[in-house]
Amino acid sequence: MTAHVFGRTEIVARVLKDADGACPGAPGLPIGVRDLRKAFGDHEVLRGVNMHVRAGQFVAIVGRSGCGKSTLLRILAGLEQPSSGRFWFEQLPGETIEPSAIRIMFQEPRLLPWARVLANVEVGLGKERGRGDARKRALATLREVGLEDRRDA
Repeated sequence: MTAHVFGRTEIVARVLKDADGACPGAPGLPIGVRDLRKAFGDHEVLRGVNMHVRAGQFVAIVGRSGCGKSTLLRILAGLEQPSSGRFWFEQLPGETIEPSAIRIMFQEPRLLPWARVLANVEVGLGKERGRGDARKRALATLREVGLEDRRDA
């Protein structure tokens, strides 16, 4: 486990596969962040955040209330603009990233209380929810996080 302190935001990254952080064949894209800053008026919540997240790496952002955790995620998801600095998603030459391919899990409950767990997971597929394999993909996601037995709850 590695930990880096950037301004008032502590970012802890835990890699579940190779010791060097590589996750061969892992889904997703690597993310780079350089000198990212965000201020709301005179209140600076992110100061010089620098990090690299490899494809398939699990990252936990830890810090006290108001330190910029959600702001960082909102910037990466395209819901906020940084005050300065930059971030990017590494992709193959010629590839583009559709904004609809980026997902964020909000802190507040966003479940559909009338729907089963599996249906709530399917919502996270976005436009791909209409594909024929949506149910299978949602089940695979539940299996990956150890919740397959809760799919009908």
